[in-house]
Amino acid sequence: MKLKLMTIAILGVLTCNTQAHAAGAMETDQNGEPLNKGSNGVMLYDDSNTDLHMYGIVEATISDVNHQTAGGGTAAGFQTAWFSGNRLGFDADHALSFGDEIGLPGLKVTSKLEAEFELPSGGMDTAGVLFNRDAWLGLYADDLGKITLGRQNTLTRDFTQNWGDPYGTDNVTLKEGGYSNVNNFKQFIFYSAGTGGGTRLDSAVEWKKKLDSHWLAGLGYGFGSKGNGGSSDPAQGGSTPGDFSKGTTQEASIAYNALQLGDGKLSVNASYNRANTNDLIHQAELFGGNYHIGSFRFNAGVVHYTGQQGVNNSMGTRTDNSWTASLSFMPEGRMKYDLGYQQMKGKNAGSNAAGGNIRNAFQDTSAVTAVADGGKNTLYGSIVLRADKQTDFYLAADYMSVTGDWHVGDAQGNGNSFGKGQPSTNETEVAMGIRYKF
Repeated sequence: MKLKLMTIAILGVLTCNTQAHAAGAMETDQNGEPLNKGSNGVMLYDDSNTDLHMYGIVEATISDVNHQTAGGGTAAGFQTAWFSGNRLGFDADHALSFGDEIGLPGLKVTSKLEAEFELPSGGMDTAGVLFNRDAWLGLYADDLGKITLGRQNTLTRDFTQNWGDPYGTDNVTLKEGGYSNVNNFKQFIFYSAGTGGGTRLDSAVEWKKKLDSHWLAGLGYGFGSKGNGGSSDPAQGGSTPGDFSKGTTQEASIAYNALQLGDGKLSVNASYNRANTNDLIHQAELFGGNYHIGSFRFNAGVVHYTGQQGVNNSMGTRTDNSWTASLSFMPEGRMKYDLGYQQMKGKNAGSNAAGGNIRNAFQDTSAVTAVADGGKNTLYGSIVLRADKQTDFYLAADYMSVTGDWHVGDAQGNGNSFGKGQPSTNETEVAMGIRYKF
């Protein structure tokens, strides 16, 4: 009888400990930080081991943009959101007590499914693709770091977001990050892209880990994803048969966060990304960071990019040396002010036709038939009134000018080309909007 009672007691203790450890995994977010459930979206389901949140952003932008016709006509009205892509997403986390058995206490399964839509029309941002922003499954524990599998941001994007414009986080974290959405300076993000020029990768595996309270490291690999892979949609998700390297992306990043420097804190990071697109190699080295002191944050970074062009690199290698700098002023109260400038400059940059628009970094360049030297410079700024933690009202503007022999399109996407020999070499956009997060 005593043995039976002792066995029951031991099992009870073990069960309680297992439940406690499993429950502990649910007390932190995907960055290993204490979870504030009041600011983590709308709770759809929650028990001691599993929770499911729904979240989203709804943003409306009305803008006025010049030089939208050959005669200099403007476009005024709604546009795709200037700051943030409209989205609806789901975060799921499930604690695994199994982690204690394999030396990974706090282990949990985590997943993100995120769709983007366009407020002016209600249409999908990517036609026929439901979760175009994120569709991944992963594992997280403090000792393991975070491993994610599926469609997700490029690793490089998640690191460079804290200096690529003034709208990212101070520190690089294990979470995904991004730049602003639709304007004439967003294109700097494509230096952080992968195969085909997208800043999200299909069929990708990424690992990120906090090494201590300052250092954070990451590795990423995107499999070739233009084979069928068993999908009913052709060329979606599977590797290219017989060619393991074609369509792949490799990434490595390292960040040092919150170095105390005088009265402020400095956060810096370095990244390398390489992509094989149709057997042409594209690669970039990126370095930058920010310094936050009092009500000010200064951001800056540099990029060196090379990309092979034409069949068997018949059009030669493109070389870009680009940079960006920006400043945020965040006084006490509700207002935030941002000002930025960037220069994208490249030699031997390719287009698919003589006088055509220059391809973005990392885009497919196998059909390039003409090259040019030149660049694009953009000055931009915004004023944001933060009504509360969830709602922003803003006024924003950007001015771009094209230099040398480059021709580029614009964020409006009305088919206009800007540059030497075109009706205009510059464009000004003024926008106002409301952004609501839930």
